[in-house]
Amino acid sequence: MLLFVIRHAKAAERDSHLWPDDSMRPLTKGGIRKFERLAEQIREIHEPPQLVLASKFARAWSTARILGKVARWPDPIRCHSLECDHDDGVEETRAFLAMRTEDSIAIVGHEPMLSDFVGELLGSAGPAIVMNKGAVAILEVNDPKHLSAGESFPGSAASLVALVDPSWVAQGRKKR
Repeated sequence: MLLFVIRHAKAAERDSHLWPDDSMRPLTKGGIRKFERLAEQIREIHEPPQLVLASKFARAWSTARILGKVARWPDPIRCHSLECDHDDGVEETRAFLAMRTEDSIAIVGHEPMLSDFVGELLGSAGPAIVMNKGAVAILEVNDPKHLSAGESFPGSAASLVALVDPSWVAQGRKKR
């Protein structure tokens, strides 16, 4: 299974006066622009995944919608486990993905859960990569059935195919 792991694009700073419910905090205009450029590049180099799962929090949901609009990915489906803290979210996401039969899936969520999740799949005791805002990690999962919650796997369950940061895409555009 090809697994796209996406951290939401840059969002507004936390402000309990503007957003008493932090799940409503939106993306910034700059975050949207940078992520749109990244989505254009993804469209050029990868087929869309068959399934897009996203946190319903405004910043993650908007990021998933940008992928739909710009990269022509499927509309997102809410995945509650992507809204959880690290341990619960990692285990629930592993269990959910273990039941899927698609050849390619994207998940759009939050830190620190995503780095913990990727680190675990890569066989690391902690985060193996840094998931900056708007970053996309592409992993090849060896055997999705072994992702079941509670099941351990020797070594790694996945290989890192690519890690793309929106600032790299933006820098590449400026040089042309």
